[in-house]
Amino acid sequence: MTRVALFSATLYVSQVVLSFLPNVELVTLLIILYTLAFGKETLLIVTVFNLFEGMQWGFGLWWFSYLYTWPVLCLAVLLLRKFIKEEFTVWAVVAGAFGLLFGSFFAIVYLPVDPAYALTYWLSGLPWDLWHAVWNFVLMVALGKPLFHLLKKVKPIANGY
Repeated sequence: MTRVALFSATLYVSQVVLSFLPNVELVTLLIILYTLAFGKETLLIVTVFNLFEGMQWGFGLWWFSYLYTWPVLCLAVLLLRKFIKEEFTVWAVVAGAFGLLFGSFFAIVYLPVDPAYALTYWLSGLPWDLWHAVWNFVLMVALGKPLFHLLKKVKPIANGY
């Protein structure tokens, strides 16, 4: 329970601290690393993070996108981790692809409201999604391996060993 609270808070604080930089965030990097280190438990970490986000910024329509966007990343990592293992250059590509797709995940919530708006929303955000992809890639290349090795050292302590 402590680990869930600590790592959820870390996601939240990292996002708030970098919020002045559009589409530059550590959340994607951290969720990938948490999923590699802690597996399915990351889904609970993400759920608490989503609640923090809603309490901070309001529970608008955008917030419902968070309810499936971050878990999709967790599930993708769970599926890919057996193949990619600790190849952080490949995880950087995954993080970049997720950044590129981020706007499309957010557009899904607008489909029932107005499909044309959802498409316009997604297309108009593509330049920002590209920026998001580049930074996700760069951050994973720069920080992925060292942070993951740090998490591996923390994991036995967190499990009570």
